[in-house]
Amino acid sequence: MKRLFLILLVMASTVLAIAGDYIYLTLRTADGGETPMAVDKLRLTVSNGQLVATNSDGSVTFPLNELRVMYFSNNASDISTDIVSVPNDGAVEVYTTGGVLVGRYDSLAEAKGTLKRGIYVMKTNDKTFKIVLQ
Repeated sequence: MKRLFLILLVMASTVLAIAGDYIYLTLRTADGGETPMAVDKLRLTVSNGQLVATNSDGSVTFPLNELRVMYFSNNASDISTDIVSVPNDGAVEVYTTGGVLVGRYDSLAEAKGTLKRGIYVMKTNDKTFKIVLQ
């Protein structure tokens, strides 16, 4: 545990030096979920066995024993910028990029109107897709 804490402390101290070249820090958990965080105003803290990553979009908390990989990149989890046909009607389930259910909505329009800025995975009866809300 002390070794993991030391590794995270070293990585956190180097964020400012490295972050200038990259846009995102992506954290991967044991279940394979990835959470990209914009490095602009990114702050990492460790407390009570948890890593708290905070930036201008909000905070995300990870149990240290669930973290597997952290890496910098210039895109959010290699999300494709290809245009896909997105259904406008019908129920939709919304998840974070880490796989956590955010909510269920009657339509995509309702979900878009309710959710804050971010990257989400949306699931309808016949399609699953990633969407960026700005």
